Amino acid sequence: MNDSSWKVDTGHKSGYLTYIEKEMAKVLPHADLKADPHIRSKVKILKKQLSYVLEIMQNGSGFGWDDEKKMVTGDRETYMDWAKSREGAGPLYMKPMVNFDKLCEVYATDVAKGGSAKGPGEEEIVEDGSTVDAQPTSKPAKENLPELNEDTSPSGGSRHGRKRTYPDDDALESGLASVLNTIAKFLEAEQENAKTMNGLQRAFIHESHVHEQTSANRTKLLDILQNLKGLTTEEVVMAIRVIGGDAGKTELFINLRDDYKVVFVRQELDAAKK
Repeated sequence: MNDSSWKVDTGHKSGYLTYIEKEMAKVLPHADLKADPHIRSKVKILKKQLSYVLEIMQNGSGFGWDDEKKMVTGDRETYMDWAKSREGAGPLYMKPMVNFDKLCEVYATDVAKGGSAKGPGEEEIVEDGSTVDAQPTSKPAKENLPELNEDTSPSGGSRHGRKRTYPDDDALESGLASVLNTIAKFLEAEQENAKTMNGLQRAFIHESHVHEQTSANRTKLLDILQNLKGLTTEEVVMAIRVIGGDAGKTELFINLRDDYKVVFVRQELDAAKK
């Protein structure tokens, strides 16, 4: 990831997300992850989470950021009240953000500027200088965050544009690699969760089907026994209790010929008495 040729003054060249897509494919070769929407959406999530943490570090009341544990700690109820107005902030409570420092290296300047400057993987610069970016995130305080150098126009000193410069490109690329690894882990976890949920859904559907089939068979059992000739009222009641309690026996009984049903019932009743 040590290729600064992708960088331009205000972001990254068109095609940068595709480059990241190829790098991600090396980490998760069978995941079929695409630059858009998979990678772009995860970068947006990471930046939004980072903006919340930076806001908490500046203005948290009743809760705060534990830099040693890399997580939000404090009174849960107070935090959840605060998080209600911030989409996606709730799950951050007591959840370690192990790559927080690396996220700061790559995105803290962007977040400090109110999200108007986009970080790697979110803003692309096309060849004519126009940009393709996402919506800005929230605006925490700027102090103690990496500074952004700004250019001014030659005439009147008015602001002409912003030029992003980094003191150490290698450190930035290293940080970006770490962020990409974090995104990969997020996506991998989502895929595993999806597989688990699909498995649970299939199991639930199967269990539901079995339950419905068992209920239907018990209804059939009751109807057959009540109309089966050769059994006393007492034998019918006992057969319902003995056979109806076993789904396998119930299904077998239903599929027997009527003359076999009587024999089957009496054998089951005799076995139950022993």
